[in-house]
Amino acid sequence: MNRIILVGNGFDLAHGMKTSYQNFLNDYWNNTISEIKNVRENRAFENDEIKIAKSPSVYVNGTDYKALLKATNDFKTRIEFKNRFLKVITDKQDIEKWVDVENEYYLLLKKSYDTTNRKPNHYEIKELNKDFSRIKDLLCEYLIKEEDNFNKNVGSDLLRTKSIIGHKIYRPFNLQDFSEQSLNQKAEEEYEYLKKDIEGLKNDGITMEELSDEKRKLIQKFGLDQPLKEIKRTLQSAGNALNYFDLIPDQTLFLSFNYTFTDSLYGNPRNFDQFNDKKYTVAKLIHIHGTTNERDNNPIIFGFGDELDDDYKEIEKLNDNNYLENIKSINYLETDNYKKLLEFANSGNFQVFVFGHSCGTSDRTMLNTLFEHDNCVSIKPFYHQRNENDDNYSDIVRSISRNFNDKAKMRDRVVNKTYCEPLR
Repeated sequence: MNRIILVGNGFDLAHGMKTSYQNFLNDYWNNTISEIKNVRENRAFENDEIKIAKSPSVYVNGTDYKALLKATNDFKTRIEFKNRFLKVITDKQDIEKWVDVENEYYLLLKKSYDTTNRKPNHYEIKELNKDFSRIKDLLCEYLIKEEDNFNKNVGSDLLRTKSIIGHKIYRPFNLQDFSEQSLNQKAEEEYEYLKKDIEGLKNDGITMEELSDEKRKLIQKFGLDQPLKEIKRTLQSAGNALNYFDLIPDQTLFLSFNYTFTDSLYGNPRNFDQFNDKKYTVAKLIHIHGTTNERDNNPIIFGFGDELDDDYKEIEKLNDNNYLENIKSINYLETDNYKKLLEFANSGNFQVFVFGHSCGTSDRTMLNTLFEHDNCVSIKPFYHQRNENDDNYSDIVRSISRNFNDKAKMRDRVVNKTYCEPLR
């Protein structure tokens, strides 16, 4: 049995890396305002994304977009957005204090082919894709810079975080987390291992002394009359089960949706308790959305991935490849990452740990493939504890539910909050 660690942006944030879209936009406006302040008052300012006819340099009192907006208003000038997509995501963040850049792209993409409500400033798909591509490049530059800063400032806090999270990644399976069907299957497998010897003891005159030490220990624990029932009961006992069963994952796959390399901190299972000196899991890594390192030959995939959305079929019918330029499931074919993921999922039963991934609709196609896969036996969210009385467990589960077509499977596989815990 295997385990998949679903790594999202919250994983980076838990390690102190400022890699959210909000962090990126804040950094962009902080740097842009610094450039504006260096321009003489009344002189024009222009970069690839915005243009201001008269620089309000001395009026800017702050480092965020809101401060710049106030300054331009006070100075009787305005910000002209050459990149309209930047304005959309900036306004969204300014109002809601949060933005999903990929989702905003998809919403605009759907509006771009809506012929019934066209306005004079209609956002054509080619212009949208060009603006979106520029934001992707800026994001990549920011992440490279942020990761470089992170690597230069490794401290005791990171070491503590690594210890806490690492032991959660490599802990043994807890069968309380598993679907009822998979629990019964595991109990049957363990019973089959003992079945012949139990029948021999009961019917063929075999003595306990003739059995191996391991089998003798198990039969003494489970008895001869109703061993299957006792095996299942023991499997459900988190601490006790480790004394009788191999619950170390055979393989642990880090399925990273990030472009950074925080997951590499956990590449060696031997750095963390395995509870079994004779067996260590085999750790594997797939950066499914690519990385910031050009030498990886794993280009960044940035866009939208919800083929289950009702509007997606209409997009395909348009017979215009511009609308499919940033669809993730198509761009997955640029590498063999998706094929490797399917091979892993098909190789045996697996449990999913959700580490900092919102499970939102921008990755719905892939998450549906994993979550409803016949070999998926458990989905365990590790939530963010905002404060003593507030966490995002419920938010994650609601998002997970949108990735299921079969809601009965969802209720059976998603681990209830009683058995879940914070990421760190």
